[in-house]
Amino acid sequence: MKRVAAIVIGMVAVLSLVFVAAESAGWMDPGRFRSLLETVHASPTGRLAVAGVIGGLLAGDLVLPVPSSVLMTLAGAFLGTAAGTAVSFAGAMASALIGFAVCRRFGHAAFRRFAGEADADRVTRFLRDYGVWGILLSRSVPMLTEVVSCVAGLSDLPFRTFASLAAAGTLPICAVYAWAGARASDPSGLGWAVLIAFLVPAAGFAAVRRFSLARPRKTP
Repeated sequence: MKRVAAIVIGMVAVLSLVFVAAESAGWMDPGRFRSLLETVHASPTGRLAVAGVIGGLLAGDLVLPVPSSVLMTLAGAFLGTAAGTAVSFAGAMASALIGFAVCRRFGHAAFRRFAGEADADRVTRFLRDYGVWGILLSRSVPMLTEVVSCVAGLSDLPFRTFASLAAAGTLPICAVYAWAGARASDPSGLGWAVLIAFLVPAAGFAAVRRFSLARPRKTP
């Protein structure tokens, strides 16, 4: 598994360097994004343009150093809780699915050759058995979410499985940040809301997992 670990460490290192460079250049400044969205909001297309910019930036989060939590909060501030959640969810899911699809299409075969068939199969089994927690709970963690999406694409994990787990982990986070943005003048309770956003998908999966394990298996 040393080669697999090298791939993951390499991804994290590259993303970290990009993040540090963007931070040093002031790209991650929340005020810059708010100013941009205020300018866009004043345009003739207004809210539609804001939605397009936020959704596009979140979709590009796979390769762009974008402060996703800031954008999701601004989505709520400019568009309201419901629309802000929808736009953030669409953008964040686009980023996750693009990362998965690109790695599956262009990196899957190379990954199996580089890592070896045995280790590649171990990665797939690990994701199927335990990776669900990683996919669910990594959706709000910068860099980790991109790495998990790419590793899932490199493995044999089914697209439908990844997409459903990514959606379950993404939606609560988007809703919480949009809600916080819409209630910017009253931030009380945000800490509990973020915690709930983590716990809901995790608790839901745990319940489903427990139910599925408790059901008697049919004997052939």
